[in-house]
Amino acid sequence: MPKSLWLVLLLVPIAPAYAAGTDSPAQQLLIAAELQASLFHGQITPFDLDIDFTAQLNVPTRGHLKLKWAAVDRWWRKIELGAFEQIDIRNGDKLHTTRNISFTPIPVRELIDLVEFAENPGQLVAKKLKQRAENGVQMVCLQVEQRNVKGRPHEVCIDAFTHDVLSDRWEDSPDEHPRAQYSDYLAFGAHRYPRHLELRQNGSRLVDATVRSLTTSPFDESLLVPPQGATERRECADMIPAVPIKTEAPYYARSAIENHLAGDTAIAITIPTDGSVTNIHLIGSSL
Repeated sequence: MPKSLWLVLLLVPIAPAYAAGTDSPAQQLLIAAELQASLFHGQITPFDLDIDFTAQLNVPTRGHLKLKWAAVDRWWRKIELGAFEQIDIRNGDKLHTTRNISFTPIPVRELIDLVEFAENPGQLVAKKLKQRAENGVQMVCLQVEQRNVKGRPHEVCIDAFTHDVLSDRWEDSPDEHPRAQYSDYLAFGAHRYPRHLELRQNGSRLVDATVRSLTTSPFDESLLVPPQGATERRECADMIPAVPIKTEAPYYARSAIENHLAGDTAIAITIPTDGSVTNIHLIGSSL
């Protein structure tokens, strides 16, 4: 693994709680960059975040995200995309969601992933490191993998001097290569956060988001009262995501097999505590 003196010197003073002696320079740099961009870790002052965005539905559609944050487990968020509206309320270990349709559109989930791109520091493991320059910017690009998850390696590129995360590229399938890009960073307290966030796939823009304001603001505790009919979920510390016990092989038409055609289909389902499956919706298809 290549190492240079300037990289080691930059890494030493940042995120000492994470930078154990056994961590590689690549891992130290990754964690330092995540902690620097994470609005929700080490932030003690309530704040408001306003984002305008455009997402690709059948056509490019405008939306807005409003977040009122008091603590990691106390916040209110509203997302609008065209006629769609969703409100999420986190209070302690409970997350309440209301929306005007029975599922969350894929572009809304993609937007949330963009906004929260640095909110799980330490969950990614840097495997390899290389240095390069693009458009006059010196950067360090890391091959990273999600801890305890096989496959889907990412390439995360970080500004070598500011430690700003510039991009994250991965492979969903042989034909799909999403790339998240972050730019125009602003200082906010002890953090730096991008004004511009973008998700592209194979060159096409899927989500284009711009931070309109990020300001400290008192938090209204009445926002934590969930509206009637809200769906309640648990958000426990160190919660392990569900994994499929058994996955049936999909049926392929003979013509698709002969022509080596493949496609992805996304569905949304709700699984109540009794283990049954309800609210099945087709929310995305490449066909």
